[in-house]
Parts: sequence; structure tokens; C-alpha cells
Amino acid sequence: MDRSLPLIALPATGDTPAHTRALHLITALCRVRRTDRVVPVASAHISGVSYWNLGPAGLEYLDELAATGRVRVPSTLNPCAFMPSAPPPWVTEEDARLQARVLAAYEAMGVTMSCTCAPYLTQPAPLFGTHLAWAESSAVTVANSLLGARTEREGGPGALAAALCGFTPYTGLHLDANRRPRVGVRVTARLDEPLRMGLLGAWYGRTLGDAVPQFLFDGPVEPTRTGWQALCAAIITYGGPALFHVVERTPEAATFPTLPAQVTVTDADLDDEAARLTDLQPGEGVDLVFSGCPHPVAGTQACFFHRDVPVAEVAGNAPWTLLAAPGDAATSVQADAGTSV
Repeated sequence: MDRSLPLIALPATGDTPAHTRALHLITALCRVRRTDRVVPVASAHISGVSYWNLGPAGLEYLDELAATGRVRVPSTLNPCAFMPSAPPPWVTEEDARLQARVLAAYEAMGVTMSCTCAPYLTQPAPLFGTHLAWAESSAVTVANSLLGARTEREGGPGALAAALCGFTPYTGLHLDANRRPRVGVRVTARLDEPLRMGLLGAWYGRTLGDAVPQFLFDGPVEPTRTGWQALCAAIITYGGPALFHVVERTPEAATFPTLPAQVTVTDADLDDEAARLTDLQPGEGVDLVFSGCPHPVAGTQACFFHRDVPVAEVAGNAPWTLLAAPGDAATSVQADAGTSV
């Protein structure tokens, strides 16, 4: 069902100065995206949370909005550089104070202090067909592909404006026509580890670009939940689209006829992709293991390295850094790996 409205149906002036600014920004984004329609959103996920990214001008902008603005839909936050209540030792007191002000501004607007790039794990997942304004690339791909919700890859200011006024431009992946698969891809490679799913995403984005794919998984083993996250993160990171379909596996796939396979992805293709992305040789030492986006889930182990070697085996005695995991995930994954942060 088309829930969109003509842009002229929005008021020119909002209830508060912040509401007015949000409406003006959504109107400007409609002009940029060449649409004269908007659609109400069920939720927003906002990026632009680290003071080191925002700087003084960004913080001033948030403070101005927080003075009169309140979100009109459930809204969550992307990770920040560090939690100001427990900053790392290299962070200055001034930076910790400024980061605390950023979070306080969002909190004053009613945004949930999730600080995660996986809001579908910390909040109720969006329902099939609902329209969103999400601003984190891997979360956008999860919402579109695995949940059947509809969102563009929003910028931070656009997602915040949508949160404050409840609308986003009706364009891109909000439209039925842009959600149709364009390329049929048969995958015979094994996809039993997150690394393999991530390699599939990297291979697709690098090789075929942003055409919406319809994958047919024809390999021997089912992907894991973490593997689905890895595919969503990698495909958009390497230039692919924020939506894919998998025959008989993703919720929107049955809407479309099965396309003939235009390309086949084999184990050899993914092995070549791994080699292209890997500088290490087998047995070579590791100085630092860095993990954190998309966030590990409590009870899982981060396995993102060459030939699916678990973190503890790759790292040995190397320091291991896990950033911004939601809830107690940092503690759980740390314990799984047998290392310390």
C-alpha cells in the first residue's frame, strides 16, 4: 500500500523551531532527490554521534535542535568514539566533556542511547514493509534485505530531521520499482562461516556494483546469523546496493520471479577475493586484532580473518580491541576469545 503524501501536504512551519528546521531539511532533500512526495517513517537510526566527527559546528547544531526538538518516532543512535563515562586513557578531559554534551543533546530530543550499529538487535525489529529513515549502512542493508523494511541509506542530518518531523523523501528503495532484482547470481561456494559471507558481499560489490542482486544459494551449508550480518556489511561497503534478495530465504524474494543465473560464484572466487584482501601469510604474526562493526552478539565469536581462523588463534598474545559492542557483548566475546581488552 502506498503511504506516501505530496510534499505540499507538510506544513511550512512546524510546532517548534527545531520542527521547522527538520521540515525544511526534508523539503530540501526532496528537491535533491527529485521527488515531490514524502512517506511517514516508523523509526529512525541516527549517525553523527562522535564529537571527533561532528566538531564544534556539529555540536552547536545539535544543541540548537535539542533546545526545542523532540523526536516523533522511535529513534536510536549509532556508536560514538567512546563512552564519556569511562573514556580510554588517551582521551582528554575536554574531549570527554564534549562527547558527553553530544549524547546529552540527543537524549534531550528523546533519542534512545543505544550507541550501536545494530539497532535491530537492541530494539524491536522493524515490521515487513514499514518505511524507515536509517543512517548506518550495514543496518540499512539488514533492514531492507533480511527484514523487508524500506529505507534509503540516509545521512545523519537527514535521519535526525526525519526523526523530528516523522517523514522522509519517498524515493529510492522506498519505491517498489527500485526493489526489483536486476542480476541473478548462483552461489555454489560454501557459506558456513561469516568470513565467506563477507567475501561474497565484497566480491559482488567490487564485481557487479550497485544493481540489486537475486542470490540463489546452492552450496552445501546454511549461513549463520552472523554470516548474514557480514554479507550485509560487506556488500554495501564494497560498492554494492543496500538491498539483496535470496531465493527462498529473504522475506521479499517470493515477490519476484526467479531470474536466470547470469553469473556463478564458486569457492575459488571467494578464495581469490580473500587473497586479494589479505596481506598476511599463513603463520605470520598479528600485532592487533580490531573488531566491532557490525557488532558481535553475546555468545558469538568474531571470526573475520583469513581462512576463518578464530580470534584467539589468530591473535595469540596480540592485543585485541573490541569497540562499541551493545550491552554485555564486549564481555561475552572477550571471554569467548580468551583475550582481554
